[in-house]
Amino acid sequence: MGEFIDPATGMRKPERRSGRDRRDAPSMRALLREKPRRRRSRGRRTTDRGAYVDIYDSRTWGIALSVCALSLADALLTRMHLVRGSAEEWNPLMKAVISEAGMPAFFALKLAMTVIPMALILVHKEWVLGRYAARLCLWAYVLLSCYHLYLLFAASPGGFA
Repeated sequence: MGEFIDPATGMRKPERRSGRDRRDAPSMRALLREKPRRRRSRGRRTTDRGAYVDIYDSRTWGIALSVCALSLADALLTRMHLVRGSAEEWNPLMKAVISEAGMPAFFALKLAMTVIPMALILVHKEWVLGRYAARLCLWAYVLLSCYHLYLLFAASPGGFA
């Protein structure tokens, strides 16, 4: 048996471990059958904040998927307003894309401008800024959807036609 230096006292102490690895080697059957168990919480220590995790809870998935769905609804409603002539695009970049490349490019750019930032926010969900950014995106799209509903029903002369 060996010795080690106790970090708290600085004294030499005898090693109490046997040196034998007590973990069993996993069989191929066990690897295929069992799901891997990974940490789902933020951690046990206060110093564990801001860590990266690879399993996301249902709330995080709900926020990310809601933002993507509301972005798609925004794109579809924007297209409908443009076809009807009841509104125009205010974003200069999107206005240029619509006039130069058409609606398929508009949808592709809208998708890229939503999914890529949401993926980055999802990866950084354990950071305070990431949590706030996800909720800010969600509330911005909720308000934008309310504005679209206002344009559809209240601002149109005949309502939804």
